[in-house]
Amino acid sequence: MDLTAEGLNNRRIAATCFIAGKMVKRRNGRVFAELPTPVRAEAIASWLGLGPTR
Repeated sequence: MDLTAEGLNNRRIAATCFIAGKMVKRRNGRVFAELPTPVRAEAIASWLGLGPTR
C-alpha cells in the first residue's frame, strides 16, 4: 500500500516488487475492500491516516 500511496500504478508496483501485475491488483483490491471507501484516492488517504478527502 505504501507504493500505491507514493503514486505508483499497479504495473510499476509489480516491477518494483518482481511480482505479476495481477497479484498487485488482487492484493490492492483486498486492501481497499477492508478500508471504508472503494475510491483509490480516499483509500490512500485513509491508509495514511488523513481521513476522507472530501
